[in-house]
Amino acid sequence: MGIGKRQLVLAALVVALGAAVYLNWQFSGDNQLLATNTVTSQKELGEAQLVNASVPSSSAPAESSNAPVSSEAGQGADANDYFTQARLSRQKARDEAVELLEKVLQDAEQSDAAKKDAVAQAAVVAQNVLKESNIENLIKAKGFEDCVVFLQNGECNVVVKVKESDPNNAVVIKDIVAGQAGVTYDKIKIVENQ
Repeated sequence: MGIGKRQLVLAALVVALGAAVYLNWQFSGDNQLLATNTVTSQKELGEAQLVNASVPSSSAPAESSNAPVSSEAGQGADANDYFTQARLSRQKARDEAVELLEKVLQDAEQSDAAKKDAVAQAAVVAQNVLKESNIENLIKAKGFEDCVVFLQNGECNVVVKVKESDPNNAVVIKDIVAGQAGVTYDKIKIVENQ
């Protein structure tokens, strides 16, 4: 029994992988995550955008954010109420859109093209719901306290609750959103809520 071609190829791949890992370790030294070097002070495509949503108690009332929230959330409510209200507002808007699409489908006078368009729009809404849920769960799994994600028209807004701001937060969140929703980095906006 001799050594076959498969075993030789496998051995060569293992040796090559080991060499690649060693060289990567040797060249990286004590450098931290390479992706953190992409966040610089110069304007670049895909630059991390962090917005601090916390408001000091001595300042004027907070300005409204881009995320849809009912007026109750901004009146002295804590951050947990914000996330609850944002999710409720998002769900209410979706329910209204789905209800409108169902009316189009049930209307006998609507053309087949309108019905097909309504089905396609309903499918997009369903896909966005799934993607938002996956993104929120993955962001929480990375150690963030809470978050709410809004996917719409190829863009993504993420409101995340953090204890303290860190430039690496943007990189982590953008990687998750890009991987789950296919949104490019320049179309992702992150708002930190402390």
